[in-house]
Amino acid sequence: MKIAITWDYELFFGERSGSVEQCMLEPTDRLLSLAAKYKIPFTFFPDAGCLIKFEEQAACHQALQAIKNQIQLWDAKGHETGLHIHPHWEKSSWNGQQWEHDLSFYKLSDFSAEEASGIVERYASYMNSLLSQPMQSYRAGGWCAQPFAPIADAMKKAGIHLDSSVFKGGKNNAKPYDYDFTRTPDSSHWNFTEDPAVMHAAGDFTELPIASMNYSPLFFWKLFVLGRLNPRQHKPIGNGLPAKGGGSKKELLTRSHLLCVSADGYFSTQLNRALRKAKQANEPFLVVIGHPKALTPFGLKTLESFIAKHSSDHEFVTLSSVL
Repeated sequence: MKIAITWDYELFFGERSGSVEQCMLEPTDRLLSLAAKYKIPFTFFPDAGCLIKFEEQAACHQALQAIKNQIQLWDAKGHETGLHIHPHWEKSSWNGQQWEHDLSFYKLSDFSAEEASGIVERYASYMNSLLSQPMQSYRAGGWCAQPFAPIADAMKKAGIHLDSSVFKGGKNNAKPYDYDFTRTPDSSHWNFTEDPAVMHAAGDFTELPIASMNYSPLFFWKLFVLGRLNPRQHKPIGNGLPAKGGGSKKELLTRSHLLCVSADGYFSTQLNRALRKAKQANEPFLVVIGHPKALTPFGLKTLESFIAKHSSDHEFVTLSSVL
């Protein structure tokens, strides 16, 4: 089986964005060392809007150059880079200390069709200017890839033909999110035109969904308890705060949730279960999502154990190599 481990490379979007050093550079350096050790590739989705906004703010230029250096380093080492868009950066402002975000513009669908297309074209052009390997894949910020039709032409113009924003069964309409993947095709992957969750045989784009599975309340009890008992191992390396809307602590502790298969922190303990589930279903590949900002020392060790265990009997690939 092919395994594609993908990383959304970004800051936080809550009350505190966190630092570039702790949310992006430091954890990604650890990931690149891990990839080199086992000779495997990753796929990174840098938040393009963040980089463009940093270009406009002199106080961020030093951090921006470090980000560019890291992107070009992984590009030179054969890792893949995809287009990742959190369009609220169009409305974000620097208050002299940190970034302030207007999450009422969190999704491309919060903009007019013309504005959304322009964002895609500008962001893709900027990212490709940094890379030796042109981008082929896209992941919507916060999984909010619907509707896709207003940006389809811009994506084609940018050379994007793969999407990996969908996780089967996923749904979230709590602001600022808005996606519904509850009626995805019963297939490992599919072509689409206007909606990445709806198959269209002659579509110009291919959906490579992120794997998903149910997480029980017991899982979240363990996550929270371990975080309290051993924060040095279970506290994220990133030093920001996430945006609200991902589910309350009470909800997580009282009912099961269908979520992405993730390499973030304690979620990495479920990677072997996800792989077994995929093999039992005769899936040809497994797509895993992660965020450098959400990595923990414990999670990195668990991820390395997963890679070491399966690097000889499975193939770790970039997202565009899945098919």
